[in-house]
Amino acid sequence: MQLAELIIAEARGRGLQHFFGLPGGGSPLDMMEAGRQLDVSFVSVAHESSAAIMAAYYGLMKNTAGLALSVKGIGAGNLAGGAANAYFERMPVVCLCESSPRHITQKEMVQHCDHAQLFGAAVKYQDTLTAANAAVSVQEAVFQAMDGRPGPALLNLPSDMGLVECDDPLTLKASPSAASPDHVQLTAAREFIQAASRPVVIAGTDVVRAGATKGLQTLVENIGAAVLVNMDARGVLPEYHPRWAGVLTGNYGPNIIETEIMSQADAVLLIGADSMMTHVPWDVDLPTCELTLRAEYETLSPDPKVRVDGDLKETLKTLSTHNQPGFSDDQIQGIRRQVLQNFKRPEGAQFTAQDIIEITRAVLPAEGVLFSETGAYIAMLEHLWQVADPNTYWGTTGGRTMGLTVPAILGAKLARPDMLAVGIGGDGSLLMRLGELETFARTGVAVPLIVINDQALGTMKSRQKSREMPEYALDFHSVDFAGIATACGLRGVTVGTPEQFESELKLAIDADRTTLIDARVDPQAYQDSFAPTIGVLA
Repeated sequence: MQLAELIIAEARGRGLQHFFGLPGGGSPLDMMEAGRQLDVSFVSVAHESSAAIMAAYYGLMKNTAGLALSVKGIGAGNLAGGAANAYFERMPVVCLCESSPRHITQKEMVQHCDHAQLFGAAVKYQDTLTAANAAVSVQEAVFQAMDGRPGPALLNLPSDMGLVECDDPLTLKASPSAASPDHVQLTAAREFIQAASRPVVIAGTDVVRAGATKGLQTLVENIGAAVLVNMDARGVLPEYHPRWAGVLTGNYGPNIIETEIMSQADAVLLIGADSMMTHVPWDVDLPTCELTLRAEYETLSPDPKVRVDGDLKETLKTLSTHNQPGFSDDQIQGIRRQVLQNFKRPEGAQFTAQDIIEITRAVLPAEGVLFSETGAYIAMLEHLWQVADPNTYWGTTGGRTMGLTVPAILGAKLARPDMLAVGIGGDGSLLMRLGELETFARTGVAVPLIVINDQALGTMKSRQKSREMPEYALDFHSVDFAGIATACGLRGVTVGTPEQFESELKLAIDADRTTLIDARVDPQAYQDSFAPTIGVLA
């Protein structure tokens, strides 16, 4: 078996039917040909960073690692940008980069650089493939990308190695079973919980990975906890549950949900929480107990009074036998209502981000999935868009990044064509990914893409205003996004009222191709809405 065939055969064996990237003349062409022969379709994209993101979300939807391909040098550098997204968003992808032949010792020449340094801070694993190590290295890259908290892995494929003979692919390595929690630690955790009269629980996605969502719900109901969730853990507790308080962003400022809830608490129980999912270091003066899935994971609080490592399902079952009053439902919901005053629709505005969120949530069926990115609307989605189940909300988390929605939803829909999904993004973000609109048309992916358009970098304009700086350098020229979408072979529409938006969204959900909805919100109302949503009140 040739090396390129090994990589594709291994990917196909894991259920991959697509891989993503930009071609080059050496081993990337060998990869493309192997994909053609083995019926794993290569999706050429407009930019390598998009390829890494598409592949990551594609893999996520198939519960494995996606595969992204680039040429050496600049192509690899661009792919590294997408790998950084996968690192911060905890997404599984193997980045396969063409590299210079191993016999070359010259340090400076066309497209030649050290990919290990380019990717080093972001990847969980890296290696350069040879005929001797290929089967083991591919197996390990996929394992590392998926094991525990997912992330990117890097494999260099020298440009002269694609057609060399090598061993057949190895079977997928399984992650080790979670260790059983220590009984002494469990006793200490039980005593910690029993001593609390108003506990707050902060839950992370490791609860989902451990299959412990039911155990979480039982625990919080039994101990009377108010529940905050990491940014990537939406739906870990149904958000219509009276114990759900909100999303922890880790800003800890005034007038935001985590600060208001914890001001009424006397203890914090962190369950599968991820330190990646916080903007600043822990700033809560309350005793903490952390339940972590693995001993090597960094705790979110710097010095927990109690720490229990191991199987969260077993841990939660053990700790859920105790009942105590804790917070009342009315207390939790009263604090939520107080904070939600900062998210009111601006009076007198014709069309707002609040309208878009409310209408989209109402139109999208319960099983529908939302993909999003950062923007002046991000806190609105975290407070106003209620999530009932895990894996139905994919907003930016540790990356807090622009330019995510377009490649994320395209990769996800190719993996799950029957998934009902909607993308919400901003005009600034779309400008970063315009070239991928053609990719939607070529692949036949059909989704509604909603662009909240204020003709500016609205978040930064709001921050300029909050810091009493003059408006400067953040407004855009008016762009006909609907016209561009149409020129790329998609449906494109422009709307300026809630009624127009609702009508076009319903059509877009049933359309046979992607519809870009250019939603022209009131710019000033939109930009002025941002500061209150992060607790900055006039």
